[in-house]
Amino acid sequence: MDSWEEEIRRFMLEEEEEDDELFFVLVPALQLGMYDEKEPEHTSVLTSPKYVKEVLEGHERWCKVDFRMEFEIFIAIVHFLRVENLLHDTRGVMIEEQFAMFMFMLSHNASTERLKKRFQHSGETIHRKITEFFDIIPALTHKFLKLPDVYQTHVKIVSDPRYMPFFQVSYRY
Repeated sequence: MDSWEEEIRRFMLEEEEEDDELFFVLVPALQLGMYDEKEPEHTSVLTSPKYVKEVLEGHERWCKVDFRMEFEIFIAIVHFLRVENLLHDTRGVMIEEQFAMFMFMLSHNASTERLKKRFQHSGETIHRKITEFFDIIPALTHKFLKLPDVYQTHVKIVSDPRYMPFFQVSYRY
């Protein structure tokens, strides 16, 4: 039994020495990896404000292509958002940029990665600004959309059973 216990003890010491050697190799390698310099991601010369300014001040088609609306309408909406206090300029993002991000996202089905590249902002900033814009949609809906006083569904919809179930209004009293 003594030789067996001695053999186990010897094995454990060898394993411990190997663990120590491994420790002295792995720890410095891990430390190097932890302190690698980060490579800047947003390096484009065309920052978000410069990009929006270039589109708005450039050829009239640019605004239609990038934001799917005429320049005048874009400016009018931004003015409305500012006057109605629905959005605010922040230290890093003006209302023009926020609206441009939102319209670019909708009109091009753009991912967060594409918005990050195009507008040179972090994913967190993009997410926050897009979410803020979605939060004001109900206020815009009540301002610009008005339901008709009398709910009458078009004859073509009423007469076609494929569409009518989706347009039935149930009244609950």
